[in-house]
Amino acid sequence: MSLDWQYATHRDVTVLTLTGHLGGEALVRFTGAIAWIQARSTGPILLDATGLVSWSTDGEAAVLDATRRLGTQEQPLALCGIGDLPTTTLTTDQATPLALYPDLDTALDTLTPQG
Repeated sequence: MSLDWQYATHRDVTVLTLTGHLGGEALVRFTGAIAWIQARSTGPILLDATGLVSWSTDGEAAVLDATRRLGTQEQPLALCGIGDLPTTTLTTDQATPLALYPDLDTALDTLTPQG
C-alpha cells in the first residue's frame, strides 16, 4: 500500500491530508511532502491522519521528526485523526511536543489564527 498526500488551506491553517500507509518506501514521499509544505506555508501546519490505514514505527518516528523540523511558535505542527493507529513513540517522546486532536474540526477550531 502506498501513501498519498493532499495539500489544502482551511481557515488559514495548512492541512496535509495523508491516506494509505506511512512506512517503508512511503517515508521518502512523506519527507518530500513535508519539505514541499514547509516551503509554501507560513502559519500552522496540520497533519490529518484520518485517511491513514496504518503506519510503521518508522512512519510514526517520521511524524516526530517533522515536528522537530517544523514545530515553532510561529509555525506549529499538529496532528489529528490518528484513531486506532499505534502511538507508542508519540506518547512517550516528551522532548517533542506535538499537539494531538481527535478530528479535523477540533484541530482547526484550535489552530485557526485569531485576529
